Amino acid sequence: MKKLMIAALLSSAGMAQASDLSISGFATVTAGKAYGGSDGEFMGQPCPCFIGNYEHGAVYHGNEWSLARESLVGLQASYRFTGKLSGTVQAVARASEHGKPEVDWAYLSYDIAPDTTVQVGRRRLPIYAYSDSVYIGYTLPWARVPQDIYGWEVGAYNGVNVRHSRSFGDWAVTGTLFAGQETTENNTEQRKIYYGYRVDDDWKHILGGYLDVSNEVFGARLIYMQNSIDLSMYPPGEDPTFARGTRQRIVGLSGSIDYGNWMVRAEANRFMRPALDYKSSSWTATVGYRIGQFMPMAGFSSYKEKQTATYTETQNDNTRFVGVRWDFRKNMDLKVQWDSVKDSSAYDFTKNAKMVTVTWDVLF
Repeated sequence: MKKLMIAALLSSAGMAQASDLSISGFATVTAGKAYGGSDGEFMGQPCPCFIGNYEHGAVYHGNEWSLARESLVGLQASYRFTGKLSGTVQAVARASEHGKPEVDWAYLSYDIAPDTTVQVGRRRLPIYAYSDSVYIGYTLPWARVPQDIYGWEVGAYNGVNVRHSRSFGDWAVTGTLFAGQETTENNTEQRKIYYGYRVDDDWKHILGGYLDVSNEVFGARLIYMQNSIDLSMYPPGEDPTFARGTRQRIVGLSGSIDYGNWMVRAEANRFMRPALDYKSSSWTATVGYRIGQFMPMAGFSSYKEKQTATYTETQNDNTRFVGVRWDFRKNMDLKVQWDSVKDSSAYDFTKNAKMVTVTWDVLF
């Protein structure tokens, strides 16, 4: 599906006029160091350790500064074929993947009515408030989205969505339904964070919807999604194991406030896999205050798995963080952030750690 979509967009672009084409980009350069906390090792690396990004397996470790965990550059091309039909491709090259470009978006949009749009192709899974811009650092108040909540191994899907928008006075309301699937071979998060060997992680029969409500001060999103999961695991020296059709349900709620100089961001979600007796809950909240070009902020995030009679190897961690954002030029910022992770998991996970991060973001 992804390759077919890209080919269709590029071939159609050859028929478009130059005025129908727009190209933009973004980049983030992140320097970070994990320190303090607990010694030992995690996935064969010396600790203290800090997971900067679950989806792409970016782990800081061993009291060493690194630019190669979260730095990235992305390009987005959009084509307007007709008044109703357009196409978008976005590719991102990440330092953690040795600069190999990866297509995050590749979809066609068709306006079937002035307030209703159908999109077909590849998009980010909309289960978080910042799903669409999670890797566009300039759009984030933090150095990174809080990983206690933005930590799942599948972040995109191939399929279709239908979006309908209306206005009611000062309020904008958008409802979206989506469906599709995502197939990952040798899933990066499963290999680098949890198992240390190849795991194929396929999310099938994805079906969900979300509702966005906002005005000039307040915004909120309610999301529901369900799907089935196929796991294929290949432990070294052992026969592979397969788990098919595990059902999953996801519920999420997020809110934002921008009032005067104050900024508030909050988000919570719950993941449930009943057949595995698995249930997790996570939440985060941040408060910031703008002072000229600067915005200091502080926040907290938490991830907790419910321990049951059959699910005992639970992951439980929380993070306190403080930081400051400096918008020193148009479309450019500098952020400094300090994190402190407390890990109380029921198995040997990352343990406690502290983290200092310096990030430069730009749009172009």
